[in-house]
Amino acid sequence: MEDSIDERVLAATRAEVVAFGLRRATMTSIAKRAGIGRATLYRRATSLDELVRDALVDDYARVAGELADVAHAAGERTTRADIVRLARAILEKLSQDALLRALLDHDPELLLPYLVDRLGRSQEILVAGFENALREAQLEGSVRAADPRVLAVGALQALTPFVVSRRVLESVAPHEMWLDEAAHLLDAYLAPKEPA
Repeated sequence: MEDSIDERVLAATRAEVVAFGLRRATMTSIAKRAGIGRATLYRRATSLDELVRDALVDDYARVAGELADVAHAAGERTTRADIVRLARAILEKLSQDALLRALLDHDPELLLPYLVDRLGRSQEILVAGFENALREAQLEGSVRAADPRVLAVGALQALTPFVVSRRVLESVAPHEMWLDEAAHLLDAYLAPKEPA
């Protein structure tokens, strides 16, 4: 299938779910928004859930890619400070992601398996990026010695509430303050142990 059709399908999926929530979105309406026939859409995906997951993966990949480009632009070895700065930026971008916000507002149960049972493709994209950056920062000496995948998954699990629980957190303090708290949490988690 052409990339332009894929892009139109993903954009139509986002627009439909943001407008109506997952329960009221339909494959027919998404096909119409994308300017394609239903048969073409069904060749692309067999269900609305699959389309939503694909759109989320695309959103996460775009965010991770944009931020990874920023990290490597300087051409220097990645440090813990770089990882913390980029994680904060990722949290900020994901907190503003319209599709993720719509799912949290209207259909949070769709995300529950990825919070309690398994990592999804979207999460794996972030874990892989963090894992590579953590390896570099360990060589540089600013991240403690531990399995980089364990650190990456631990960081993801620790930071996820700063995105999915935004309303709860913002009832206590402004969003910017919570982003700072998330950065502080990650920095302390990754820091090498001080000699006794």
